[in-house]
Amino acid sequence: MKRSLSAMISSLLCLSLLSAGPVAVHAASTDEDNTIRTGKEATLKEVLKDSFIDSGTLMPIKRLDLDKVLKLSLDHSLNYRLLTLKLTAVKLNEGSLKEQQKDLNNASGGAGSSYTLPESIEEIQEKYGEIPEEMLPSLYPTLETNMVVNQLLNGVGNIADAMNKQLQGQRDQLILALKQIEMEQANTVLDLEEARIGIKLQVTSQYAELLSLDKQRTVAEKYLEVLKADLRKAELLQEMGMTSAVKVTEAQREIQKQEQQLDGLKNKYELALIQFSFDLGIVYDPNIELADLPEFTPQPISPLKRERILEKSFEMKRQWNSIILAKHQESHTRTTNEDQEDLLELNVRIAEQQAEKTRIELNKKIDELYSNADLAYKAYENAVNDYNNAKQDNIHMTKRFDNGLISRHDYDKSAFMLTQQELAKELARIQLYVVERSVDALEEGFIM
Repeated sequence: MKRSLSAMISSLLCLSLLSAGPVAVHAASTDEDNTIRTGKEATLKEVLKDSFIDSGTLMPIKRLDLDKVLKLSLDHSLNYRLLTLKLTAVKLNEGSLKEQQKDLNNASGGAGSSYTLPESIEEIQEKYGEIPEEMLPSLYPTLETNMVVNQLLNGVGNIADAMNKQLQGQRDQLILALKQIEMEQANTVLDLEEARIGIKLQVTSQYAELLSLDKQRTVAEKYLEVLKADLRKAELLQEMGMTSAVKVTEAQREIQKQEQQLDGLKNKYELALIQFSFDLGIVYDPNIELADLPEFTPQPISPLKRERILEKSFEMKRQWNSIILAKHQESHTRTTNEDQEDLLELNVRIAEQQAEKTRIELNKKIDELYSNADLAYKAYENAVNDYNNAKQDNIHMTKRFDNGLISRHDYDKSAFMLTQQELAKELARIQLYVVERSVDALEEGFIM
């Protein structure tokens, strides 16, 4: 008779614990030092090896563009690697459970016999015919022996039935475990694809923020030069007695305020670049060149139908898998009382209600994202109109300067207004690009 699966597992656990004993004793008996050795746990007195805590070699790069950034982000994402390893582990676990299932399907607790020995004179006569009366006294010891043997046979049969029930229970548990592994594998595949889209979207947003900060920093430096020109003009007019010292002081204070804002922008840019470089696995370089975003034509976004978005939603697919698993558990679990039956049925209802709750929440997020997309496009349109107006104003100021009607200083200040409007248009364009990528991700099933 084959041993049951639980007995085999218990034996293996005992063997593993016995084999682990000498290692633990050896580790405890080693001299204490400042290194971490194989088989020895970390303690307060020890220092981790450099190879364990080393962040790895970073790649030096002088120029970044969005395509390169997207590739580096996936190559360097630890979360994405962990999900890939998890998927492999789940597949291996599934294979192991299937092997156990084969062993259980071949295992048997035996079968009890339905044959019984006669336990009375009547049963003997019924089976063998009439027995002479003088022989009857000699049969009583045999009848007592038959009674004992029948009890033993019944006991063996009950044991066999119990073992078969236990084996069948283990088979049922393995069926449920395999279904859970199947669902975990399906969800991990969903997680992998969702992570890929999410990483691309996050990195695109980070790169767009860096690009925006870089452009703001450049324009802020130009504005600082304009303010310095104002100060020189105020100082010159003061020397000529045409303005008071108050104007000079005001110009100096404006320069100080702009320098503080510029320092803030530089610090913000450097901090974002340091974090971004580490995320990509590249060497931090404050002078790294950032390429512009790919060319795209801003246009109004036409929303997809909700049903088409939700049917691709990673989260809704996971909810669907939860319902399938709950129903599978309900139909493949041997219950012993009504409370267990009610609990399994309740778990199905909970999974269905959770899916409904998720659907409502995702609908709100869909509305919010499409609303943000509309606002981003309108903001871009307004920025384009403001820029076009500023360009027309600059054309008029150029004519006035060419005709000697305004000074070079006033002309430069007017030209800077065009630069500011151009920056506003560019920032709105970058923001719209990120929102459009968010909508693309939404329509692929990634709903933030």
